Amino acid sequence: MFQTPTNELNNNDPVSARHNMLYQVEIEVFNQILMFLDIKSLLQFRLVSRHAKETVTQMLPIQLHNLQQLIEEQQNEIQIKIQSLQQPAGKDQNQDQGLQAALNGIQKINKAHINELKCFVRPPELVERIINLICLTLEPTFKIQKDNWKECLKFLNQQNFILLIINLDISKLSENQLQQLEQVKSIQEKQAAATSLVANSFLIYLKALLALRQSKDYETQIEIKELQCKTKKEKHLADKLEKIINK
Repeated sequence: MFQTPTNELNNNDPVSARHNMLYQVEIEVFNQILMFLDIKSLLQFRLVSRHAKETVTQMLPIQLHNLQQLIEEQQNEIQIKIQSLQQPAGKDQNQDQGLQAALNGIQKINKAHINELKCFVRPPELVERIINLICLTLEPTFKIQKDNWKECLKFLNQQNFILLIINLDISKLSENQLQQLEQVKSIQEKQAAATSLVANSFLIYLKALLALRQSKDYETQIEIKELQCKTKKEKHLADKLEKIINK
């Protein structure tokens, strides 16, 4: 009985064919291709074939060295940013204190004050505008629009409404939220106070929040946190590479 040669079987096997194609690629070209892969993809590529595994293994020390250099550069950048925060803050420090003072004012708002707002069937336009912005800070999907008081009341009716404001993590406010909050710059506190003292307390808070979020120091703090998070992940990856190399 006729038997198919082994080579022919291998050629008809998709897996074997793929491996043969890899062997036909020149080493220099193969290495250049791998250089464009990130480390995680590179580690996964080891599973393609024995040839791929051998090539990747040879490249890992270089990748580890580059990664360690990147980590060192990022750590230096973090230190530079931290040192910049240690300089006399001036205006930025005042903005931080301004937000704390505004929060102290928010803490003084009680149930009776909230009921004062809830009693409005059709609130003054300025009051509705301010409360709309407060709702937006608490819920990024909140839609600010005219005659939106019923939606605002849903927030005002929450038992923990004031606590939500006090405990708000302002670092998580989106660019869209901050852009919308720019409206508070055109609202005068005297005008708001003449309409509603409670609404004015919220206005003072929104202005202080926006000023702090837009301050240079605050942006630097966010950048430091992002770099620290990135560096932590890269250190974990570097440790993994070292273990693979030292096997």
